[in-house]
Amino acid sequence: MHCILCNVLMEDFGRDFNGVQIYRCPECMLVKAEPVQSGASAEMYDDPEYFSGWGSDKDFDAGSHDENLHQLTNQYLDFIGAHTEGQTLLDVGTGHGLLPLLATKRGYRAEGTDVSRHVCENLPAKIGVPVHHGSIEEIRFDKSYDIITLIHVLEHTESPVSTIKRCKELLNDGGFIVVVVPNYRSLDTRIKDFLSKRNLKSRPFKHLALGHHNYVFSLENLELLGRLSGLETVYKGTGGASWKQDPFNRLLARMNMATWCYVVYRKPEQEASATGDRAHAA
Repeated sequence: MHCILCNVLMEDFGRDFNGVQIYRCPECMLVKAEPVQSGASAEMYDDPEYFSGWGSDKDFDAGSHDENLHQLTNQYLDFIGAHTEGQTLLDVGTGHGLLPLLATKRGYRAEGTDVSRHVCENLPAKIGVPVHHGSIEEIRFDKSYDIITLIHVLEHTESPVSTIKRCKELLNDGGFIVVVVPNYRSLDTRIKDFLSKRNLKSRPFKHLALGHHNYVFSLENLELLGRLSGLETVYKGTGGASWKQDPFNRLLARMNMATWCYVVYRKPEQEASATGDRAHAA
């Protein structure tokens, strides 16, 4: 297996506690799990119970979501507001839909996408926001967007390169892609990798959530992904949830070793797509 970013032969890094094979690129440190059985991901995301974790209500009642989830979503929107411009927003892999819902309350014209039929059949009526069914590569849109968000989504995709390139096609001239993913180079992951490799962890590599996550990224390979897709990286950093902003976690963020990677890509002005031009003309 070759790295999708470097085209270098990936190393056999071991197996997790479920027996999932792990590969790691020796150049850019991209981590990949062996491919899951075809259709397994769709079945997982179609299960309503999938959305009952992480403080999310499986019936998409926004008032029943955990307060921490509201706080975290507003944190993401604060970040989006600080590092992007524009009013039209597409939230890829929207899940519980709280981000587009709260985005509309801030004045954005928001839409969502999701591979889950359960989401697409039930969420729009709950939040009053259109939600397109399918992967971003499959969906045919009749408009383009100023901002596209992939919040804890890119690690689930089958092909991050095609996903980012498709998002680029859907951007208006000078538009932004916002990516948040787990940070493979976080202190927590480094420690757990060390323990897992030495059989000192009861469930080796559980922290990578493989089979659920297909890839694990770091800032360096995310920046490489942007370059391969013809995008400018206008922001990169690490951080965590707002309730983890104690001095130690702030130090980890400054060292780019906090829990999550935050990256913002920008589509160069001269590469406006035909759909983007039509949107501006309209």
